[in-house]
Amino acid sequence: MNRLLIACALVILGVASHAHAAGPVDAASRSAVVEAGSARVLVMLHEPSAQLRADESLGERVIRIDAEVDAVLRALPAGQQTLRRRFHSVPGFAVDASAATLAALDRDARVHSVGLDLGGSGSGTPVAPDTASVLNQVSPLAGLGLAGQGMKVAVIDSGVDTDHNDISGRVVDQQCFCSGVAGSVGCCPNGLDTQSGVGAAEDDQGHGTNVSGIIVGNGNIAPRGTLTEAQLVAVKVLDANNNFCCASDVIAAIDWVRINHPDVDAVNLSLGTGALFATACDASPSFNVAMSTAVNSLRAVGATVTASTGNQGSSTSTSSPACIAATIGVGATWDSNVGSATILGCTDATTAAKQVTCFSNLSPSLDLMAAGAFVTSTGVNNGTSTFAGTSQAAPMVAACAAALKLASPNATMDEIEAALKAAPTTVSSPRNGIQYPFLDCVAALQVLSLFGNGFE
Repeated sequence: MNRLLIACALVILGVASHAHAAGPVDAASRSAVVEAGSARVLVMLHEPSAQLRADESLGERVIRIDAEVDAVLRALPAGQQTLRRRFHSVPGFAVDASAATLAALDRDARVHSVGLDLGGSGSGTPVAPDTASVLNQVSPLAGLGLAGQGMKVAVIDSGVDTDHNDISGRVVDQQCFCSGVAGSVGCCPNGLDTQSGVGAAEDDQGHGTNVSGIIVGNGNIAPRGTLTEAQLVAVKVLDANNNFCCASDVIAAIDWVRINHPDVDAVNLSLGTGALFATACDASPSFNVAMSTAVNSLRAVGATVTASTGNQGSSTSTSSPACIAATIGVGATWDSNVGSATILGCTDATTAAKQVTCFSNLSPSLDLMAAGAFVTSTGVNNGTSTFAGTSQAAPMVAACAAALKLASPNATMDEIEAALKAAPTTVSSPRNGIQYPFLDCVAALQVLSLFGNGFE
């Protein structure tokens, strides 16, 4: 009898252990809560079938998601968590969670995945000047009548110098999602973690102003950008140190653009997580599941989403959101021979136009390369700034994608991406030997015309 009881107990314990291991809460979240007592996690809920999603309007989706999130939050133990972020088109939320909260989420059949709400940084750093826009063939676009007339681009970054002479009057909306690290105040201009309206995206770092100028700067003070007539939506998620606390801030920014600017044509994210991913990363961890949902929602309404791959010098992996399948992940090359260059923790003994930089993250799933070192553009205090990084390569691609849409408004997102990748030039790095297409926007326009979309 005793042996039978022991065997039954072992079976029960085995089943319980298996169920616990298979729950939606990942091991990193459990460990963080054990170590610190609580941790900021991102919770993703299960989605309905693809057919149900296809039959759902955006308004219906928002109502459904709000109700589902409310129901899950009500089921959590009282006083054991603090809600940090919730979204509208993404079925998830971020909370500071205790062990009791994680246990409740683990038991809830509505929960798909729970993982740490990890942070990251902008993918660029200030240095000396370049001719990247010429090399990437975005500089001729205005002369071809493709200066961004009627187009709208969103830049999710450190904000923008809204008074800059090259940008002022072009900013049509501002928003901030900038959480402080645990226990600190938010990093929006108002000192909180969320801010809306005029002044919400004022730049206190300079990175976002540089990136915005690459896309829309009109060339009064800094070198001219590409889409000198396009509207700009500025969303601040990076703090004064060029960092973002948590992936949920970035997801909230993408979600906000989708809800408030469904007519956006291109969205640029010159930032990335510290965590790197070797392949398309949509399925895991939870913040990537949420990021994928948000990005796909933008692409579904005709917006190209570009993201920098990051500057850690990896030969095999890129940061998120560049690793999301629906984004166009962009790595960086030099734009000219600048001699030996040490930057972002590595040294290229020699440099040349279209040579892959030592700092650029690479992976088999990277989509495109563009010149990103060095790029002079708009700077804070109505000045100029010069940065190098994959952050400066990505907005070149964003500007080109918007110009392609302007030239061929009936083109699909797949056709635009295919045209960008059908470059006459490829580049590779001795670090991994993989051939990547190099941005040539004029050639992409010609390719797109071959798809029957009418540009001449």
